[in-house]
Amino acid sequence: MRLTPLGKLLILILVAGGAIGAWRMFQDQRGGNTGGTAGGGWGASTQSSPARAGQGGGVEIPFIITAAKKDWVQEQVDRFNREQGGRWKVVPIPTPSREAMHAILHDEARPVLWSPGSPIWPNRLAEAWGKGHAGQVLDPTDPNGYRVFLRSPLVFLTTREKAGFLRPILGSPKPWAALHRLSLGKQRAPWGRVRFSHADPLTSSSGMLTLGLILTEYGQETGKSGSFEKLASDPGFVRHLKELERGLIYDEAAEKGTTALTKAFVKNPSAYDFITAYESAALEAAAENPKLAVIYPNPTTVSEHAVSLLTAHWVTPQQREGALQFLNFLGSKDALTAGMKYHFRPAQSAGSLSLSSELSRYQDQGFQPTFSAVDLPPYEALNTAAFQFRIHVVNKPPSSGKG
Repeated sequence: MRLTPLGKLLILILVAGGAIGAWRMFQDQRGGNTGGTAGGGWGASTQSSPARAGQGGGVEIPFIITAAKKDWVQEQVDRFNREQGGRWKVVPIPTPSREAMHAILHDEARPVLWSPGSPIWPNRLAEAWGKGHAGQVLDPTDPNGYRVFLRSPLVFLTTREKAGFLRPILGSPKPWAALHRLSLGKQRAPWGRVRFSHADPLTSSSGMLTLGLILTEYGQETGKSGSFEKLASDPGFVRHLKELERGLIYDEAAEKGTTALTKAFVKNPSAYDFITAYESAALEAAAENPKLAVIYPNPTTVSEHAVSLLTAHWVTPQQREGALQFLNFLGSKDALTAGMKYHFRPAQSAGSLSLSSELSRYQDQGFQPTFSAVDLPPYEALNTAAFQFRIHVVNKPPSSGKG
């Protein structure tokens, strides 16, 4: 049977349509394996069908992390994926904690695992999720689905030259009141005006932790710690914060977050007299530069690197099974020992799983195995204080909605 010209045209259209569809499917499969960037870009793996197979096979397990621990996480992910023989594929996506929380809350990201820089964020996500969604997104009280692996206290990173003057001030039982006096000129440094920096609390967990320490001490000093949320918007606290932060250098690095600010200080320590940083990053920097030193706030607070297994509707049984296997993998001695290589403290120190020997090795630069820590106010108070910081200290309108 001979085809008419119209019949030939119809066959050509069908063949072309099939080719285009196959090409789009190929592109979608490739796109599903692109991770997010440190700036927070969301890979297709957080939006596509959760149980889809990754490139080279295996059920994808999107894992949102912070930049502070991305090297350790990437190393463990590579080991785990290799050992699974293609059964599961964990895909790390470095994204700031606050940005990740909002993305999950607003259905812009659908991870299976999430590891922010502090317990503040999963606790807040669980609370906020119940106000506008059905079911549960995660359970911070579940020992199987929420596990702390590594820890790093907040420290002041400075230089040996300036530590002699700063240590009695910043290491005192009331470091922020002492810094407040410095900022008001009631006490002067040998080099003149004290300039310091900490990361923006609305873009960085370390900035939020820093602000939490300031708010906590102010509440204890004024006897108003009974309602931290109310205190965070009190005119007296706002005035105190503005005065304390007179010496703050709010530059591009501080705006970007913890990692960028620490790198900026290490590159040019003369730009700041001190910054707040995680002990892990400070230890790495001090090991390379013996002129650097640290001072522990007394008390300080701790960044806990926990991993949450989400219980939201998009997590499939296959993904949950693989995620639990990965959590067990992260808790192994080999994985925790690797975390120590990046200068983190294991959450449970015992025997060889302890950072004490390394900390003691650099004790002449201020590092110490033990420290005093305090629990911070609840999220609502910290969030309110962070907005006060943006509006009244750096005169920059918050870029995102409150929550």
